[in-house]
Amino acid sequence: MNKRQIGSVYELKASDYLTKKGYQIIERNYRCRIGEIDIIAIERDCLCFIEVKYRKNEKTGDPLEASRINESKQKIITD
Repeated sequence: MNKRQIGSVYELKASDYLTKKGYQIIERNYRCRIGEIDIIAIERDCLCFIEVKYRKNEKTGDPLEASRINESKQKIITD
Protein backbone atom coordinates (compact mmCIF):
# COMPACT_ATOMS: atom_id res chain seq x y z
CA MET A 1 0.00 0.00 0.00
CA ASN A 2 1.17 3.53 -0.70
CA LYS A 3 1.06 6.35 1.89
CA ARG A 4 -2.31 7.67 0.70
CA GLN A 5 -3.90 4.20 0.93
CA ILE A 6 -2.46 3.67 4.41
CA GLY A 7 -3.76 7.10 5.44
CA SER A 8 -7.24 6.23 4.19
CA VAL A 9 -7.26 2.99 6.19
CA TYR A 10 -6.35 4.77 9.42
CA GLU A 11 -8.75 7.65 8.79
CA LEU A 12 -11.54 5.08 8.45
CA LYS A 13 -10.41 3.39 11.69
CA ALA A 14 -10.40 6.77 13.42
CA SER A 15 -13.90 7.53 12.10
CA ASP A 16 -15.18 4.17 13.35
CA TYR A 17 -13.59 4.77 16.77
CA LEU A 18 -15.10 8.26 17.03
CA THR A 19 -18.54 6.99 16.00
CA LYS A 20 -18.40 4.33 18.74
CA LYS A 21 -17.51 7.10 21.21
CA GLY A 22 -20.64 9.05 20.24
CA TYR A 23 -19.28 11.47 17.65
CA GLN A 24 -21.33 12.19 14.55
CA ILE A 25 -19.06 12.26 11.50
CA ILE A 26 -19.99 15.19 9.26
CA GLU A 27 -17.24 14.96 6.66
CA ARG A 28 -14.08 13.00 5.89
CA ASN A 29 -11.18 14.37 3.84
CA TYR A 30 -12.70 17.83 3.55
CA ARG A 31 -10.76 19.92 1.04
CA CYS A 32 -11.07 23.51 -0.01
CA ARG A 33 -8.78 26.11 -1.58
CA ILE A 34 -7.01 26.83 1.72
CA GLY A 35 -6.32 23.26 2.81
CA GLU A 36 -7.78 20.00 4.06
CA ILE A 37 -8.87 18.37 7.29
CA ASP A 38 -9.18 14.61 7.80
CA ILE A 39 -12.41 14.43 9.82
CA ILE A 40 -15.06 16.94 10.83
CA ALA A 41 -17.36 15.66 13.54
CA ILE A 42 -19.85 16.80 16.17
CA GLU A 43 -19.65 15.65 19.76
CA ARG A 44 -22.59 16.89 21.80
CA ASP A 45 -22.62 20.61 20.96
CA CYS A 46 -18.97 20.85 19.89
CA LEU A 47 -17.75 20.95 16.29
CA CYS A 48 -14.46 19.00 16.10
CA PHE A 49 -11.73 19.17 13.46
CA ILE A 50 -9.63 16.02 13.61
CA GLU A 51 -6.26 15.28 12.01
CA VAL A 52 -5.31 11.60 11.81
CA LYS A 53 -1.63 10.70 12.05
CA TYR A 54 -0.21 7.21 11.56
CA ARG A 55 3.26 6.12 12.57
CA LYS A 56 4.63 2.70 11.61
CA ASN A 57 7.06 2.97 14.52
CA GLU A 58 8.51 5.63 16.77
CA LYS A 59 11.63 6.15 14.62
CA THR A 60 9.84 9.06 12.94
CA GLY A 61 8.62 10.49 16.23
CA ASP A 62 5.86 10.03 18.73
CA PRO A 63 2.39 10.01 17.08
CA LEU A 64 1.04 12.29 19.81
CA GLU A 65 3.60 14.95 18.91
CA ALA A 66 2.69 14.72 15.23
CA SER A 67 -1.02 15.05 15.92
CA ARG A 68 -0.89 18.64 17.13
CA ILE A 69 -2.41 21.13 14.73
CA ASN A 70 -0.01 24.04 14.52
CA GLU A 71 -1.00 27.66 15.06
CA SER A 72 -1.03 28.38 11.32
CA LYS A 73 -3.58 25.62 10.58
CA GLN A 74 -5.69 26.67 13.58
CA LYS A 75 -5.87 30.21 12.22
CA ILE A 76 -6.94 28.96 8.79
CA ILE A 77 -9.73 26.87 10.37
CA THR A 78 -11.05 29.65 12.62
CA ASP A 79 -10.92 32.55 10.13
